[in-house]
Amino acid sequence: MPDVLALPLSEAVKMLQAAGWDYQVVRISSAYRHDNTDNCRMEEYVVRQQELADHRMLLSTIMKRRKEVLEHGL
Repeated sequence: MPDVLALPLSEAVKMLQAAGWDYQVVRISSAYRHDNTDNCRMEEYVVRQQELADHRMLLSTIMKRRKEVLEHGL
């Protein structure tokens, strides 16, 4: 079973597909602050993984804001 815990969902999906696993994604509501979205990029991360029957994986994910640095460093 591939370990995809704490990876961005896009990377986790690539790893699972390369290993021949099917997957299902469930997004968990996060208590992460929702204010000040300027210069932020949303990214989905795997926070829980569970092996299911038939070579399938259940991935629980949350959204996280990634702060982006502007051209002028602000």
